Amino acid sequence: MGNLSGYAQGHSGQDLILDSAHELVDLLINMGVNPHTSRALICLHIHGPSSSPQLQDRCMMRQPDVSIAIRQLKEMEMVNVESITNGTRGRPSHVYSLAHPLNSCLVPFLNMAHERLEIIQNQLTQVSDLTKVITMS
Repeated sequence: MGNLSGYAQGHSGQDLILDSAHELVDLLINMGVNPHTSRALICLHIHGPSSSPQLQDRCMMRQPDVSIAIRQLKEMEMVNVESITNGTRGRPSHVYSLAHPLNSCLVPFLNMAHERLEIIQNQLTQVSDLTKVITMS
């Protein structure tokens, strides 16, 4: 990430937070988390309760992608959904908010990454062992 102390002098604290949020989204994606889910999670943390149109705008996602991300976060019990009726007919709109602090929401994703890392480490050991076997002949 580099030295951020000098960066903070020339930029606002909000810039630093937003840059760190973008970097966190990229890291989650690199760890195998769905990109839309990563964006929605961090966006809800940064901006607080948000409607679907707000998430679309803030996260630069299409409505179907927001729906998929929210569905995954709901299945993982990370998002609260508040239905809001406008006094008119039709479907209510929804406001989404994180059900837990960000650190708690990240735990399942970190656990999945640790599990994948363990599998990769075991596969590396197997490659080494099998290489020894086939090069001995």
